[in-house]
Amino acid sequence: MAVSVCRLLGVAVLVASASGLLLGTFHSHHRTTHRSSRHTDPMALTKSNNYNNEDKAVIDLQLHTVRQPPAETLASLSKACKTLEVESFDVYGDYQSNPQQSYLRQFESEVAQRFGKDDAVFCLSGGMAQSIALMIHAKSYSSSNGRSSVRTFACHPTSHLLLHENNAYSELLGMEVIFTGNEKHFDKQNGRLGMAAMRLSDVNDILSSNDTLVTHPKQKSITCNDISTLMLELPHREIGGKLTPWDEVHGMSTLCKVKGVKFHCDGARIFEASAGYGHETLAQTAGPFDSIYISFYKGVGAVSGAMLLGNSAFIAEARVWLRRFGGNLYSVMPYAVSSWDGFRKNCVDNVFVERRRKLARVIDILNVDNDVQSIVQFDPPVPQCSMIHGYLKASLDDCKRALLTVEQSTGIRVLTRLSKINDDASS
Repeated sequence: MAVSVCRLLGVAVLVASASGLLLGTFHSHHRTTHRSSRHTDPMALTKSNNYNNEDKAVIDLQLHTVRQPPAETLASLSKACKTLEVESFDVYGDYQSNPQQSYLRQFESEVAQRFGKDDAVFCLSGGMAQSIALMIHAKSYSSSNGRSSVRTFACHPTSHLLLHENNAYSELLGMEVIFTGNEKHFDKQNGRLGMAAMRLSDVNDILSSNDTLVTHPKQKSITCNDISTLMLELPHREIGGKLTPWDEVHGMSTLCKVKGVKFHCDGARIFEASAGYGHETLAQTAGPFDSIYISFYKGVGAVSGAMLLGNSAFIAEARVWLRRFGGNLYSVMPYAVSSWDGFRKNCVDNVFVERRRKLARVIDILNVDNDVQSIVQFDPPVPQCSMIHGYLKASLDDCKRALLTVEQSTGIRVLTRLSKINDDASS
């Protein structure tokens, strides 16, 4: 489908204009910027002066929070240390300390309590945290069931572990994976438009199967009894933030208990998921899971950082594995303080609920526009959390040119993560 650059510019201008509804929450301490009128002539934008002056930062709508320059970030960490009363460094995780003696242990304890879990351990990255969880569950499962031949976990075919970690689960952990649902969607070339979140029926088909199952990446033959862990991502990032129905999450948890399988949550965006479900507490969202990974640098806005949560025995073993993975640094103070500060500031007062509401309002505004309807398809049609994917029916080059023109003219970066999903030059 051929689409003119003029129409693309019109759509991009409308998105930038409608996004004014988002700026109050997402970018509250940016300067006031020009917002293009709904009726702005898109081609006139190409004649205007560039907006990227040195004293006017671009507003990036794909960032969950405002990213400060490095010097300002470090200055804010200094203020956070005073606010949080961090007066001494953590040393190798402060494993032997208690929350009264260590700011890091206090932070871990505070997060664990909010999520209704016994304990938590701070990690530098989600990749490390989830690898540790998979290894602990696999070893525990092998020991209790006398199985050690093929360590296997099950997850959605769009899991971060499969798409963005260079097969670390296989190369580092020696593990295999079984995909839930329809495996044809694993082909990036087809895109993921309309792909469903993990469903209870998908999980039941695997964990209750009487057939031989074939793993990835080494194509090994296993039975359902070889699966040690089921991993559920909430929300599913690669398919527009879709959520598994909550009653089915509970169903998965029950099924896992019956089968002796550990239920792990990839909760990189669990704050968004909890708001999407309408839960009153994070503990409600965490309840069905044996272990949970959460991220602090996404919606919470930290420099970097993650946390792994579970029962006391699980976290005690996770601390051992953290050292084995090389993640037990002499001090994680800058990352931990940034994470704690972001957690305190953003995980209160329905922040994530309001983000979802504002995104839904923007999508409503866009969906009544004829050009948007002809050029853009949103998936899911209505945001299930503060995330959504848009599929543009135009060439990649034309999209990039239109977006750059709008950014230079309005100071609003509408999109940056564009990818081509098929070989059609016009899509």
